[in-house]
Amino acid sequence: MSELLSGNMIKYYNYKEQMGRLKKALLYEFYLEAIFIEYAIMEDRTEAILRYEGNECKSQNIGKKLNKIKTISRDKKALPGKYFDDALVDRMMIWKDKRNTLIHALVKQQLKTEELKALAEEGNELVKELNRRSQNYKREVERKIKKENDEV
Repeated sequence: MSELLSGNMIKYYNYKEQMGRLKKALLYEFYLEAIFIEYAIMEDRTEAILRYEGNECKSQNIGKKLNKIKTISRDKKALPGKYFDDALVDRMMIWKDKRNTLIHALVKQQLKTEELKALAEEGNELVKELNRRSQNYKREVERKIKKENDEV
């Protein structure tokens, strides 16, 4: 149990540090750094959502994770549907595709700062929304588990 707690604490501090880095990257116009941090946070949050739902997704492919969340969320009885609607997942997929196009074209085309800024700002909004919904989802899952354990 202490290993899990220390692992959770390490993750908490790492996450907090990355959120601070993201804020600084946006403030100082380091948009590529912001985009990389946003992507990493989205990867982590989608993995956590699937883990809480009991659907481990071993793939590092965020697209597959998002599709799996979308499928699970469409089940009206499933808790993720309350927090992760198609609109959010679709916005994240579109952002991911724009990010991938940009990253793959990094040395092949001239990128404008405005493009990077727009993508970084859009990603930041998605990260905030995903974090808020993930936290609410996690709390509800924990309440549900506690209630089930109390009934036993």
